[in-house]
Amino acid sequence: MQAKEKNLDNFVHPKLQIENIKKTIKAISNSHDIHISYLGNFAKHDIKNAIQSMDSVLSTVEPENFTHGHISNLKGNLNIIRNTLNNFSQLIPYSKDRKFELKNLLIAIELLTRNELNKNKITFVQEYPKEIDIYLNLPFQSVLQMFNNLIINAIKALSYKANPIIKLSAFIDEDYLKIELLDNGEPIHENDFDKIFDFGYSTTGGSGIGLYHAKYLCTQFNGKIEAIRTNGAFSKIFKVNLPLIK
Repeated sequence: MQAKEKNLDNFVHPKLQIENIKKTIKAISNSHDIHISYLGNFAKHDIKNAIQSMDSVLSTVEPENFTHGHISNLKGNLNIIRNTLNNFSQLIPYSKDRKFELKNLLIAIELLTRNELNKNKITFVQEYPKEIDIYLNLPFQSVLQMFNNLIINAIKALSYKANPIIKLSAFIDEDYLKIELLDNGEPIHENDFDKIFDFGYSTTGGSGIGLYHAKYLCTQFNGKIEAIRTNGAFSKIFKVNLPLIK
C-alpha cells in the first residue's frame, strides 16, 4: 500500500510532462540562439574594424606613396585579426573526447563576455587554483553556455549599479569543482528565491529562460546549482557544483 502511495506521489500527468518538454525545448532553442550570436559577435567587431582600417589605406593610397606609417598600420591590423582568430579558437577548443581544463573554460568565459562587461564598465574578477591542473569531462560549449547565461543575468542586475563587480571563484571540494559567481547588483527578493529558476520568471526584465536553461544544463551534467543571498560587498551568489574527472 505504501509503495502504491509513493508511486502516486511521483506521478506526473502526461499533459504536464508535455508542457515541461515544450518549455525545455524552447529554453534550449532560445539559449542556443543567444550563445551562437555571442560567438559570432565576438570576432565580428574587432575583425570588421581592422578590415575597415586596412581598406581605407589600400583604397586611398597609391603603392608608390606608401610610407612606413602605412605599412605599420597594415601590420598592426593584421595582428589584430590574427589575435582575434586565436582567441576565437579558444572558444571552440578541439578535443577527441569531452575532456577540457578549467583554465581554458575560464579564458573562454572572459573572452565571450568581454564586450558586454566592457560596455557596462563591469569589473570582472577570477580566482581559482592556478598551481594545479583541473579537468572536467563535459560538453565544453554547453558548460560555457551555462556560465554565459549566469553572467548575462548578473550584467542585467548591475544595470544601475555604481562600481559594478562580478567575481568568479573556483575551488575543489572532494570529487566536485565548485564555482561561485558573485555580483553586487540588485539583490534577489526573498519571495523570488523559489522562482528564479522557473521557466519565464525574471527579476531583471529578461525572458526568464536563461536561468531555467542554466539549471537544466547543470542537472544534465549531474551537477547542482543554487542561489544564495549574502550581506556585505556582494548581494548574491550563484553556486555551481560540477563533477570532476575521477
